[in-house]
Amino acid sequence: MARLLLVLVLAVAAAVAQPLLACASVAPSPSSLYRCGWCSRRSTASILPPDAGALTGAACGYGDPAELAADGGFHIAAVGAGFFRGGQACGACYQLRCRDRSACSEGGVKVIVVADVPKVNRTAGVVGGGKFLLSKDAFAALTTAGHSGQLASLVDTAVDVDFRRIPCMYNSKNLAVRVEETSNRDKGHLALCFLYQGGQTDIVAVEVAQAVLRAAQSAAAPSPTQWQYMTRREQSPGVWRTSRAPAGPLQLRLVVTAGSGGKWLRADGAVFPAEWQAGAVYDTGLRVTDVAARTCSCASASGDDDEEE
Repeated sequence: MARLLLVLVLAVAAAVAQPLLACASVAPSPSSLYRCGWCSRRSTASILPPDAGALTGAACGYGDPAELAADGGFHIAAVGAGFFRGGQACGACYQLRCRDRSACSEGGVKVIVVADVPKVNRTAGVVGGGKFLLSKDAFAALTTAGHSGQLASLVDTAVDVDFRRIPCMYNSKNLAVRVEETSNRDKGHLALCFLYQGGQTDIVAVEVAQAVLRAAQSAAAPSPTQWQYMTRREQSPGVWRTSRAPAGPLQLRLVVTAGSGGKWLRADGAVFPAEWQAGAVYDTGLRVTDVAARTCSCASASGDDDEEE
């Protein structure tokens, strides 16, 4: 049954990838690193309001957002609720550039989504609500050197921006997994989310199994691995869950989509120790480098948050 579900997930992922091509306003170049064209839908960017506090990576589980951004030359950003999709946008990377080229740089700014828009911004009087909420440094990076002084006049407004999804590049971090606080080892409840996912692919399937120690393998013939399929809930699609996590150290494997179809990635050895803890972050040892040229998503990026799907 679990295998059938996985096949269905991959089939749906391949089908969904096709209509998303309509969002690209420029045909992707196979030789280009950024294979997605600029999305034709209108979006906006605004500065984090002074009374909203510092923008942190807490909503998505990232530790030090400054370290996260510096690692690949990115800035951090929050997005509107419709774009955030309950956490599914966590860790996605985008390139933004303002539509008014007279005051804005051609290359714009690269951002990593680390949170949804703080509630204070929803009543800040910002035009369109600000689909991308940026720090002052990130907002300043949108402008050319000669117009950076205009930043102060834009604090209470939102600017129209073009955007496209680009590969995330983490120079010093592997794909990591955070155990959510709702997990309970004794009851077999495991909930997790992924951090520092490179490339531009999406994770569409996750399975865990009891890790067999090398000493045990050498003492007897290895038994077939019993993989437990994890699921996502509509309310929090960025979190994978199972209520039947095996005891002991756990190994992990997952499927990422890369355009049509997908491929398996399997961590080498145990990712979770036998005494894994809720709230802890574990290194998978994996690197995701794929660029999904056929999944240039710009869904949930126009209209009011309340109207987005």
